[in-house]
Amino acid sequence: MSPQSEAATLLQRVQKRLVTVRFAKTLHWWTFGSLIAACLTVLSIRLLGLLPESQQRLGWLLCFPAAASLGAWIFFRRVEQTSAARLIDQHAKTDDLFLTLATLNSSAGEYQPLVETSAAKVAPRIVPADVVPFRPQRPVGLQAIGMIALALLVWLLPTLDPFGKVEAATKVERQKKAVDQILKSVKVREEQLSKVVKSSEERQEKIDAETKELMAALKKMKPIEKQMNSEVLKQHRSELNNLWQNVSKEELRQMLSQSVSDEQFGGEKSKKMNEWLKDLQNGKTDALKQEMDKARETMESMLNAKTPEERQKLANDLKKQLQDLKKFSSKKAGSKDLENALDKALKAMEALAQKQKSGQQGEEGEQSEESEGEEELSRQAAEAMKEAMELAKTELEEVARSAEDMKALEEALKTLQQAEKLNNGEQMDGEECEGCQSLADYAKKFKEMMGQNGQGQDGEAQRNEPGAMMSEDDSDPEGYKDEKSRSQIQAGKVLLSIKTKEAATERDFNEEDYRKYESTVNEVKSGVQAAIESEQIPPGYVDSIKKYFDSLDAPKSEAAPK
Repeated sequence: MSPQSEAATLLQRVQKRLVTVRFAKTLHWWTFGSLIAACLTVLSIRLLGLLPESQQRLGWLLCFPAAASLGAWIFFRRVEQTSAARLIDQHAKTDDLFLTLATLNSSAGEYQPLVETSAAKVAPRIVPADVVPFRPQRPVGLQAIGMIALALLVWLLPTLDPFGKVEAATKVERQKKAVDQILKSVKVREEQLSKVVKSSEERQEKIDAETKELMAALKKMKPIEKQMNSEVLKQHRSELNNLWQNVSKEELRQMLSQSVSDEQFGGEKSKKMNEWLKDLQNGKTDALKQEMDKARETMESMLNAKTPEERQKLANDLKKQLQDLKKFSSKKAGSKDLENALDKALKAMEALAQKQKSGQQGEEGEQSEESEGEEELSRQAAEAMKEAMELAKTELEEVARSAEDMKALEEALKTLQQAEKLNNGEQMDGEECEGCQSLADYAKKFKEMMGQNGQGQDGEAQRNEPGAMMSEDDSDPEGYKDEKSRSQIQAGKVLLSIKTKEAATERDFNEEDYRKYESTVNEVKSGVQAAIESEQIPPGYVDSIKKYFDSLDAPKSEAAPK
C-alpha cells in the first residue's frame, strides 16, 4: 500500500480519532470513579471523625484526578489500523475493502494494485468525523455532577466526632502550635539577649576602667591643689553619672531598694526567697543557679521516668519549683524578661505533662495514627522546656550583672561625694590612701577622715555651698524698720527670706495662713522623692537634695501658734 494514497491517509485519520475517543472514554470512567471515591472518602472522614478540620486540606483531593489519569494511561487499549479499517467498512459498506487494504503488507497476490485503486476511488467521499464522531455531552455532564457533589460534601458536610478522635487531635494540634510559638519566641529572645550581654560586658569593662582611673586620681591629690582636685572629681563624676544612667532601670532600682523580710510569704519559702534576693542584690546568683539546676535535674528525671506514678510525681515537683522561681522573679527580682522565660518553661512543662498523662490513659489500647503527633509534641515540648530554662539562666545572670554594676557605680559615686567634701575643706590628701586597693577602702578611709574632722568641718563645707545659710549679723547700719508681711505661701521659688531674733507673739500668727503654709510645704516635700525617681537622679546628688528639702520643715514647737 502506498503511504501517499488518499486511502492510507483516511485510515490514519480515522485511527487517530479512534485513539482519542477510546482514551477519552477510558479517562472519563476512571475520573468518574475517582470522584465517587473522593466523595466516599470525604463522607468517611467527616462522619466518622477521622481527621480534625485543621488537617482536612483540599490539596489531598488532587491525588484522585492524578490517579485517574495514571490508571487511564496504563489500562488504555491501543488501537490497531485494522480496527479503523473495520469502522470505515461498516460506515461506508465497502465489504471489507479497507480491511483488505490495511492487511496488504502481510498478504501476497497480484490483486494488491486493484485493491488500492478501488480504495482510492471510495476514500474521497468518506468523512473521518462521520466514521468516528466525538460526543462529549454525556461524559462532561457526568463529570460535572460528580464534581458538584464532591464540592457540596466538602463545603457543607460538618465534621462529626463519634469516637472523640477529632477532639484529641485538635488538642494536640493546639498544644503543638503553642509549643512552636514558645520555641520561636525563645530563639528570638536568645538573639536579643546575646546583644544585651555583649553590651553589658562592654559596660563592665568601662566601669572597671573608670574605677581604676578614679583610684589613680585620688592617690595623686594634694590638699593645696583644691581647684585642680575639684576639676578632676567633676570629670569623673560626669563619667560615672553617664554609666549610672545607662544601667539604671526602675525595676532594678526597686529590686535593690527592697528590704529582706519574712512578712510577705512566710515560712521556709520566704526564707529561701529572701536569701535569693540578698544574693541578687549583691550581684550573686549561686543560690538561684543551684535552684535552676535542681529544676533541670527534676526535668531530666521526669523525662526518663519508667512508671507513670513516678513521672507524675516528678512533674508536680518541677511545676512547684518553676512556680517558685517565677513568683520570685515577679515579686522580688522585678525582671519581666526572667519571668517570661520561666513562664515559657512552665507552659512547655505543662504541655509535656499533659501529653504524658494522655499517653498513660491510652497505654492499654492500640496505638493510633495520633500517637505520632503526640510523640512529636513530646519531643518539641521537652526541647522548648530545656531552651526556656537555659534562657532563664542567662536572664538571671544579666540581672545579677546589672545589679552588680549599679551597686558598684553607686558606691563609687558616694565615695566620690565624700572626696569632694574633704576637698572643699582642703583635707583631700591622696598619700593617706596609699595602701587602698579598692573604692571600698577609699570610702572607709574617707569616712574616718571626715569623722576626725568633726561636724565643724562639715558645717564649713556646707556654708561654702551655693544657697547655704550665712551667719547672722545683728548690726543695723541702715536702720531697718520692724515690718512683716502676711503674704500667702505658695509652691515655687523663694525670692526673699527674712529672719529676726525676737520672740514671736501670738498676734504674729494667723492660724489659717499657718495651715496653708504647712500644706504647701508638705506638698512640696511629698513630690521630692517622686521627682528624684522620675528624673533618675544619680545617688551622688540625692543626699544633698533631700537635706535641702528637709530643712524646710521647722519644728512645730517653735513655729506653732499658742
